[in-house]
Amino acid sequence: MNMSDCYDPIKTKVLNWLETLKVPGNGCRYRFSAFTDDTIFCTCFALFILDLFKEVEQFTFAYRQKWISYIESFQNEQHGYFEPKEYYHKDKERNRYQLTCFCLSALGILDAEPKFPLRFIEQWKTPDDVKRYLYERECHKGRAGSGNKAMFLVIFLTYEYERTKESHLLDKINAWFEFHDKTQNQSGFWGSDLKSHFFHGLQNGFHQLLVYFYWNRPITKLNRIVDVALKIQDRNGLFSPIYGGWPCYDYDAIHILVNAHNMLDDRRKEIAASLEKAFYAINENQNEDGGFCQSKRNPRGAMNLIEDLPFYMFGNNPCVWYQRLQKSISVTIRRKDPITTGWTKNGRMLDESNLWDTWFRCLSLAEIINTVVLKDGLGLKKSNFHKTIGLGFNGNLRLYRNCENHYCRSNNH
Repeated sequence: MNMSDCYDPIKTKVLNWLETLKVPGNGCRYRFSAFTDDTIFCTCFALFILDLFKEVEQFTFAYRQKWISYIESFQNEQHGYFEPKEYYHKDKERNRYQLTCFCLSALGILDAEPKFPLRFIEQWKTPDDVKRYLYERECHKGRAGSGNKAMFLVIFLTYEYERTKESHLLDKINAWFEFHDKTQNQSGFWGSDLKSHFFHGLQNGFHQLLVYFYWNRPITKLNRIVDVALKIQDRNGLFSPIYGGWPCYDYDAIHILVNAHNMLDDRRKEIAASLEKAFYAINENQNEDGGFCQSKRNPRGAMNLIEDLPFYMFGNNPCVWYQRLQKSISVTIRRKDPITTGWTKNGRMLDESNLWDTWFRCLSLAEIINTVVLKDGLGLKKSNFHKTIGLGFNGNLRLYRNCENHYCRSNNH
């Protein structure tokens, strides 16, 4: 079996499924899933999937301009950020900043720029303003969602610095790194409570680590971070505290391991084995309709909690066991409730194919495929990764792929 035999059917099924979500009469509007509504977030996620599979390269000039115009129509002229027509997340700052990051990435894919200046960045006038914002959002404490906000901030500063090369922006970016270097915990993440050293620490801290990888900045505790990622990997190969995986948890760990694979010579073999195991486990979450879901394992109740005992107790760390059980109980209690994200008005079910989970699952597969040669003959295959800083970017893979011996290093090593 060669690589195309395995990967191309995934691509074909995903693209056929994606076509079913397209809103009639508009070529760049998509529903989040078969039973949800469409928003500008959905447009971005659909574009990310199309770009990953190199479909955007086939866009005509007119069709590309249609996407650009639609995305740009959501930019606030006064402040410069992008915002949804309706807010479905109680934290409006998070919602608009997250959408702004997605739209900057989407415009980068389309070789376009925002229509208006990002004037809202002027609120961070000095490096101290950057640190103050991070402290106020409790990024040093690993507060839920704080990793996202820390990432949003530095994405905006980086985007503007790369566009203007103004030194004051670089000073603010350096202040961001100073804050995080100073407050990093012993496991390599942020926060002092127990959960900040395992699943939550990795999932929340991934957003800051993504920036370290982008800027090629030293990560002093990278070996410990890798230790945590390997420690939380379950018996099936995934990195979520719930049985069947969770795209965010899984991709966060995979992205970290992919970068570490290219940076740590002495860890390459065990990281490659972990990524290979994850590759096949992720494939299991592709539904019959061609899309990917959060988890095909939809808990039915208390009996599942008993049946899944071997899952909770896999590995040798009782803290990991406890956090798996705690999270699984929470998901079991809410098993009939739709999952809400703030991206759409309606939520989706755990096992329902949707744009976000499909993008993250396919992105995980692409990063693994472009990092390790799988033992059954699957080789490296080029995929499109984002041109701009943020989720979906992986400069290490581009560097790694272009080296003749496939063993390029980041300057961090």
